[in-house]
Amino acid sequence: MPTHLIIGGGAGLVSAVLFASAVKSAALAGLILYICPLPLCLAGLACGKQIVTLASFVGTVLAVIALGASPGLVFAVTIAVPAAILVHLALQSRTVPDPANAGKQTVEWYPPGRLVAAAAVIAGVIAMFLLLLLGPDMVRYQATIDEMMPVIRDALGVDEEVWTAEATENLRVLLTRALPAVIAIVWITIALFNMWLAGTIAKGSGHALRPWPNFHQLEIPNAMVIAFAVALAMSFIPGVIGLIASGFAGAFLIAYLLQGLAVIHFYTLGMPFRAALLVVLYLAVLLLGWVAILVAILGLGEPLFGLRGRAATTQSQNNTNHTNDQS
Repeated sequence: MPTHLIIGGGAGLVSAVLFASAVKSAALAGLILYICPLPLCLAGLACGKQIVTLASFVGTVLAVIALGASPGLVFAVTIAVPAAILVHLALQSRTVPDPANAGKQTVEWYPPGRLVAAAAVIAGVIAMFLLLLLGPDMVRYQATIDEMMPVIRDALGVDEEVWTAEATENLRVLLTRALPAVIAIVWITIALFNMWLAGTIAKGSGHALRPWPNFHQLEIPNAMVIAFAVALAMSFIPGVIGLIASGFAGAFLIAYLLQGLAVIHFYTLGMPFRAALLVVLYLAVLLLGWVAILVAILGLGEPLFGLRGRAATTQSQNNTNHTNDQS
């Protein structure tokens, strides 16, 4: 059997087994779901587009056989197909004139910012799919949320003094409104983490099919500013439309959070104790919501103010002046 068929089939098998384990074991579901796309992403980034397509197909078929049609569909929509799309985009390239030498050609790979933007759109679509799966209208959606409340209560294990009628209602309202955004945020985080981890592993093993980009060069397409503004405005519309829009808004927010982090990575290049500063920043983003919002606002401001471009120009001028002073 050809090696590429073994790799593709094996990656699909591993991903399907991980997904089935998460479905069957509630205790390990969270951790396992985080790495379900990893075998697919790794197979694609190390072996090519055809391999990730084969792996996604095999994984979906095995998930349907092992778990049934509905879980298999969820696997296909949330894991297999998105992983194949992101890998296909990541491996897109074109030949362009070399800026350093007009007589030569160089390979230009799919920009990482557009890859993040694509992941954000996919996250919004997946949140919409799962929302409609829970309930295609507000009545059935709310009924599904109400059915989830006892499960959440048992999982939290809180007593009657904490789980008051008022606390129950507040959680119910919050969950109803925030669930699509939470789904989108969690999905895009998992997807991009697995793409990064797969790329890192492929690069470390010497099998990466494309050079891995520098994070500080991440640039989200400017058109997403408009898309984010529209999604955010529509999220205030009552009903299912507003909930769908909130899913897209949550995903776009994460994209701009990443761009904000990229700006900070750029400005801290060459700084002493840079690693420590970035560790503190990432911990603050994870633990303090307001820090994440501020970093996302910084990312939103990047296309408007050209923060990295201005810094690069200033640095170039300083280097030129320093050279002139020396001469």
